[in-house]
Amino acid sequence: MTKKDQIQRKLKDEIINSGFRGIVLASVRSGKTRVLLEAIKEDWKGRDLPKVLVCYPNVDIKTSWEEECTIIGYHPDIGYSTFASLHKLINTKWDYVIIDEAHLLGEENQLPAAANLARNNDKTIFASGTYNKNTLEEIQLNTGFDLIVNYSTDDAIADGIVSNFTIYIHRYALDQTIPREYGKKKKWKSTEAKECARLNFRVEMSSGKERMFHSLARMRFINTSHSLSSKVKKLLVKINKERFILFVADEKTGLRYGIPMFNSKSKDDEILKKFQAGVINEICLIKKASAGVTYPNLQNIIITNINSNGENLEQQIGRSLLTDTEHSNIHIIVSNQSFQLKWLNKALENIDKSHIIWV
Repeated sequence: MTKKDQIQRKLKDEIINSGFRGIVLASVRSGKTRVLLEAIKEDWKGRDLPKVLVCYPNVDIKTSWEEECTIIGYHPDIGYSTFASLHKLINTKWDYVIIDEAHLLGEENQLPAAANLARNNDKTIFASGTYNKNTLEEIQLNTGFDLIVNYSTDDAIADGIVSNFTIYIHRYALDQTIPREYGKKKKWKSTEAKECARLNFRVEMSSGKERMFHSLARMRFINTSHSLSSKVKKLLVKINKERFILFVADEKTGLRYGIPMFNSKSKDDEILKKFQAGVINEICLIKKASAGVTYPNLQNIIITNINSNGENLEQQIGRSLLTDTEHSNIHIIVSNQSFQLKWLNKALENIDKSHIIWV
């Protein structure tokens, strides 16, 4: 029995011995989906196959469940639901309910719906590889559940079942010299530094929904700026002999780099499969494949679409933490704007500072 087998055995026992009801933190790359499936198989005492509801935030997670069922040769009677549709199922009955990647549940509607579903189903698990303190407290507050499995990424690194990593934070300044055109109906020209100052003023002078609107506009601006792209291109020159994933905000920005791209508009997953198979060694990802997908021999991850969500950041980092790579390099590209540095520090608060180097 390998070390990973031993860890998975321990996680399964903790789930089963807790009555299959509670919150599960199982590190990225620890085999969370397999653990849950095999725990269901061992726990189920019925004659027929158990009815299982798997709730997920995006199709990558659903696909990972389907693939894992095939790999281990176990096919319970699984129904699937997106988080957005959870409210339709709160009165339904299942033998097992799995809320996967539960850290992505929306607090206003999705989390209360998931909590109501849990109240109507005895064997319910809220599972994730990345909970921050606030998210965990919100789930506990809404459900009354205990944390029945607590196996973090640092635990997995210490046990040698995932590789260690270093986060390199690269800072850049917004350009102050090149005028660019902004606006849709009304057009104006400004440098990126001045345009960001304008957006900062809009955020500071607004409140409520208007403030949220301006904050989102500022986030889109900073994560798609040409100053950011210039910094990324310089980094790509340095690592061009190594395998890497580049996470970007949108397709228009991704096209600037001239590398194979996979996003929600892709007609198929051919590019993704080529990268996974090692046929190509570079890929640009947009809103896809940042969770529930494995990439062998991955040496570098470059993250440019920053917000304050540390759990999403940990999921992106987790794409590289396979033991076939001795050490993974995570490159985060961030501006010197105080609001974005605040987002980044918030996102990094659950990560041990020994992993972080400011370049």
